[in-house]
Amino acid sequence: MHGPNGELQFVTIKALNEWDSKLSGGVEWRQKLDTQRGAVLANELRNNACKLAKWTVQALLAGSDQIKFGYVSRAHVRDSSKHVILGTQQYKPNEFATQINLNMDNAWGILRCIVDICMKQKEGKYLIMKDPNKPMIRLYDIPDNTFESDNEDADDEETGDNTFQPLYPYSSIKRI
Repeated sequence: MHGPNGELQFVTIKALNEWDSKLSGGVEWRQKLDTQRGAVLANELRNNACKLAKWTVQALLAGSDQIKFGYVSRAHVRDSSKHVILGTQQYKPNEFATQINLNMDNAWGILRCIVDICMKQKEGKYLIMKDPNKPMIRLYDIPDNTFESDNEDADDEETGDNTFQPLYPYSSIKRI
């Protein structure tokens, strides 16, 4: 993309997908997007704060000049193959980070904490997962052959117990 002075600008583009507002009790985008765009974004921030923060950090780390959000909805509620873009909104990543109260010093601190925890573990394969319902991430110690696409996996699934136990849960309630 070119800026107003013709200089080359980098843009990060992301799509926000509308969830059925009748089921979720949210804002119906088709009715509110033109008149109350801020309310739609506030609702998305409330429901998907982690995703929007992740996208913002990605845009900042990539050196993007703009981050553009597309509001995408299904053309028909029952048809998952056809979608329409209801609108777009763009921000400067630094300004959007400030607006959503994202502090990059805190983000680097969290990364440092995760790296320190991982470095304390014995050599092996681990999985980091965010809890979908709590502000928490979990570190799982998993078998070394997990996620490998060899035919050996079929043998392991039949004989082994593949349940993972959290090795270290981290909650954002703790201050770093």
